[in-house]
Amino acid sequence: MKWDLSFFYDSPEDIQIKKDFESAVINAKNLKEKYYNVLSSDDLTAKDIRNFFADLEKVIEKPYFAIQYAHLLYAENTQNKEAQKLVAMGQDYLTKGEIELSFWRPVLLSHPIEKLEKWKNSEELKDYKHVMEKLIKEKPHVLSEDAEMVLSALQPAGREAFDLLYEKLTSSYNFEIEIDGEVKKMTGPQIRALRQSPNKELRRKAMKMFFERYSEDKIVLESTFNSVAKYYDTESKLRKYPKPISMRNMANEVNDEIVDMVIEVTTEQTPMVHRYYKWKEKYLGHELTLADIYAPLDPVKKDISFEKAKEMVLESYYEFDKEIGDIVKSFFDENRIHSEIVPGKRGGAFCSYNIPNYKPFILMNYTGNMRDVMTLAHELGHGVHGTLSSKQTLLNYHTPLTMAEVASVFGEMLVMDKLLKELEEDERKMFIASKIEDMFATMFRQNMFARFEIQSHQMIDENGMATWEELSNLYEKELKIMFGDSVKITEEYKYEWSSIPHMIGVPFYVYAYNFANLLVIALYEKYLEEGKSFVPKYKELLSSGGNDAPEVLLSKLGIDITKREFWEKGFKFVERELINKL
Repeated sequence: MKWDLSFFYDSPEDIQIKKDFESAVINAKNLKEKYYNVLSSDDLTAKDIRNFFADLEKVIEKPYFAIQYAHLLYAENTQNKEAQKLVAMGQDYLTKGEIELSFWRPVLLSHPIEKLEKWKNSEELKDYKHVMEKLIKEKPHVLSEDAEMVLSALQPAGREAFDLLYEKLTSSYNFEIEIDGEVKKMTGPQIRALRQSPNKELRRKAMKMFFERYSEDKIVLESTFNSVAKYYDTESKLRKYPKPISMRNMANEVNDEIVDMVIEVTTEQTPMVHRYYKWKEKYLGHELTLADIYAPLDPVKKDISFEKAKEMVLESYYEFDKEIGDIVKSFFDENRIHSEIVPGKRGGAFCSYNIPNYKPFILMNYTGNMRDVMTLAHELGHGVHGTLSSKQTLLNYHTPLTMAEVASVFGEMLVMDKLLKELEEDERKMFIASKIEDMFATMFRQNMFARFEIQSHQMIDENGMATWEELSNLYEKELKIMFGDSVKITEEYKYEWSSIPHMIGVPFYVYAYNFANLLVIALYEKYLEEGKSFVPKYKELLSSGGNDAPEVLLSKLGIDITKREFWEKGFKFVERELINKL
């Protein structure tokens, strides 16, 4: 399936795109002119602030819409020069707009905390109460007006530039591999999909080829990672955060202690991974390497058509709730999914929604295995979230990353539950194994990435840089913690860290997957206990978008994320409902 981007503009040449980008600068200048003196005045009122927020949302809506289109066009083919130019032009205009808008946080937060608290609790600002709450928390970390302007101006030449370079470089990788006597040309996602091949030699050859391709560009990738870490960590120091991850935690609206606890609890549970892979080694009857951790239990590989995947996912969502089923169906009816594998296409998968317009778009690389079915369910969960939360205003629309994965993982659980009831015994065994491995990937693997990120940033800060070899050795150490002696770690897997785009594009993103997965297990157990009476509460959670802190939103469903036993409970579920049953 290919998406239809005419929802945005007629074509990349549409003159409206540039007009929408230009509006970012023109309208931002007008907004600054209109509100600078108002926001800095001693006579500022809650009504003035409300009017400013409403006008700010109007200013950023059109350029956000245009940049979403540019990024989707680019993700479809990162080698497309037209798309590259549009993204560059969009980033340029957005940066100029952000420079103009960099005034409002420092100016508004220059008022005494007593006044800010009073405005926050006023009737006039009830629709923006959480926006004010976040601003008050950020107050100690907001810099002067000039400093904020400089940081906004440097962003495109900093982390954003390295992220674009990384995407462009790694999306250009092509591989030639012999399969059944025939040499085939493959993209990165296709090579990675061979991890699920029933052919042991092919799996190992494919992954060796994949990671060694990254090591060929080690000079670029080492420099890129170091530069991103330095840029991010320097900003966190300027903003007086206690440690680099604290800046992401603030954006995620979760305190450092909770994140530390989740990482610690997950690391303590790694014997579960060792136990499972020792069982799998006995079952398959040969030594496991890291290239074999996703090997199917049954040597017969069954391809699942995209149409069949669509049917499975739709049925699961409809059985949960008709409104949610209709939202999922609309993605297929309106061609808002790009699943086809084509050269130059960005690897992985994502769901894109910039503004609350009820129209998210999905990119994935569908290769026909069960994991891709679950990826489709996952991204459509994001789509449901982005659609339901469209009833919020733009400043209340986006959730922090800690909540952004909730609907997606919940969607996977719906499909998993349905398939476990319907599959034949042999297929069910295969499916449970693949779900355990997916859970491990979401929980332990992402936790391993988070530990690697924390330590690598620390290494770069202390030594000025970290070499390719140092980063690879650090990553190997983390692999040994996660897998113990249950699998053999071959040399090329030391380079895997360089293939994780989130660590370049959004530093310290990765723990959010584990955080959300454990949250969803709790939510799903509530659904199993409460049945259909749970559905309205779940929909209200998704519809809330980012209009309150995660702790507050989840407390309405009886969840307390400050308790260690809450996080431990999720691992007990995986052991009880999946590993023990297998």
